[in-house]
Amino acid sequence: MKTLNIYRIPLSVMFLISLLLLSSCASQIKLTGSWTNKQAKVKKAPVILVMVLGKPNSEVRQDVENKIVAKLTKDGFKAVSGSTLFKPQAAKRDSAEVVNTLRKNNIDLLLTNAVISKSEENRFIPGALQGNDIAVPAGGAAAAAGSYTGFSVYNNYYNYYNYYGSNSYQVIEAPKAIGETVTDVYIVIESNLYEVATPELIWHGLSASTTKDPTSHEISTFTKSVIDDIRKNNLLIK
Repeated sequence: MKTLNIYRIPLSVMFLISLLLLSSCASQIKLTGSWTNKQAKVKKAPVILVMVLGKPNSEVRQDVENKIVAKLTKDGFKAVSGSTLFKPQAAKRDSAEVVNTLRKNNIDLLLTNAVISKSEENRFIPGALQGNDIAVPAGGAAAAAGSYTGFSVYNNYYNYYNYYGSNSYQVIEAPKAIGETVTDVYIVIESNLYEVATPELIWHGLSASTTKDPTSHEISTFTKSVIDDIRKNNLLIK
């Protein structure tokens, strides 16, 4: 039985394969920028309420909330989902009422996430050529067969060279695949961290998404990038 020796694969090919794998695993939701209130003095070991604003009873909304809570809990913080204090069906809430509810439940920090911009644009991708153009005699297959007719070996050879030396041929273009229309999606997600005691905005982040149906892995990547940036700026302290 023959075995494949991977050491014979050129390094350039291996490098290309690695790039393709990395690009296929790249997240479609990325944190593009953030701002931090440098004067903020946060409480150690805070209780954090996580809220995702958007359509009520949305599976993506609930998934994002749950993953952020799970990530904060894994990192050693106490976090609760916004749906435990507020009904998800409520589209608008009075800010004073929200602050009072948070204080009554001993919430120290409020982390909100919401889609603030969404655009979609259709783009047509032309079909690619399938194979290469080919040249055939102008008369088609019959002309090619006729060029070999004759009564002697010499005459056959003459017709053979005459056939290939002539300019009497036509080019058949390679078939083209059918083009397709794709939809480019660009979504902007705003994340805000508030200190309930003040109340003041102490961290603000913007993320860009190129998908309106994020996978569980993409949501986890988004969650990690937001929390990591907040912790990097010393706004979450154990």
